[in-house]
Amino acid sequence: PGFIYYIIYALVNSIMCVPCLYGYASVIFNHSVFQPHINALSKLVILSSVVHQFCFSTFSSLSFSIGQVQDAGLIFLSAM
Repeated sequence: PGFIYYIIYALVNSIMCVPCLYGYASVIFNHSVFQPHINALSKLVILSSVVHQFCFSTFSSLSFSIGQVQDAGLIFLSAM
């Protein structure tokens, strides 16, 4: 596969993941203290997810690795 294949794969992955990341941000920052800053905090979650996915995909020994944020720890994180 060529470079265009990777670009299309990245675009589809981004289109699918960004709405989920906004949902994760609303779960993480659900306290009323964070509501005035939810826009900036949502963008911070997206930025940290981009950095996480880039590092995981770049440094993994697996050729098919995808470092997406999972929601398993969000329940505990939102309760803290």
